[in-house]
Amino acid sequence: MIDYKCKNCLWWDNEHKRLDKIDKYGHCRKHKPIIYGKNGLHYGAWPLVDENDFCGEFRKEGDK
Repeated sequence: MIDYKCKNCLWWDNEHKRLDKIDKYGHCRKHKPIIYGKNGLHYGAWPLVDENDFCGEFRKEGDK
């Protein structure tokens, strides 16, 4: 049985150096980064998700 959680998904990435101190979170790489603004500056980042979250686009390694 497949455990449909982000941590088991093909699109899950928790290897980024900025996530060193946040063990149970990672980036969802399914879609392009989100652009957001703060203090007049603009940034791009992939959504930060909890390892136990899931979505309707879950895909395990090896799926086509």
